[in-house]
Amino acid sequence: MKLRVKKMNYETGTTKDVMINLADAKKLNLKAGDRIIIKHPETNTLNGAHRVVILQIAYSNTVVAPGEIGIYIDTIKDIENGTKVSVNPVEPPDSFRFIQKKIKGGKLTGEEINRIVSDAISGYLSQIELASFITGVSINGMDNDEMTALSLAETRSGNIFDFGSNVYDKHSTKMHIHDAFY
Repeated sequence: MKLRVKKMNYETGTTKDVMINLADAKKLNLKAGDRIIIKHPETNTLNGAHRVVILQIAYSNTVVAPGEIGIYIDTIKDIENGTKVSVNPVEPPDSFRFIQKKIKGGKLTGEEINRIVSDAISGYLSQIELASFITGVSINGMDNDEMTALSLAETRSGNIFDFGSNVYDKHSTKMHIHDAFY
């Protein structure tokens, strides 16, 4: 289905959400929380990439009319108002299966945990899916390998500061001084 972009002057935070009208959602057999892929109909990309986003549905024609796709300002920044885009359903990422595995009490591999963290940071997982992962971990726990993998994945997901080789922790230094006198 081809829809015309309507820039929404709202931010969504970490999720990559878009909004379509209920009538268009019914035509595509979609519900809120489903994923769609957005492409420019001529190039099959949006500035060199396709975008997978999470769908929200407008029940009011004044918010997003039939034939429009509301794109929040922080979801896709490099797209112009009125641009025609191609919209199609897409399956959930593999990390969705990994979350289900954890909910059922399974042990996750390092690669599975990396994918969950990466997809969470990229906005490919909904808030409900992230809450499900946290609940699965809370109920079933994590072993040392899983905790290590999660810590490393979280570390790689952000900026790492290099303070150089001459960095000292005052608490460790204090402990060494204390130990030296006793």
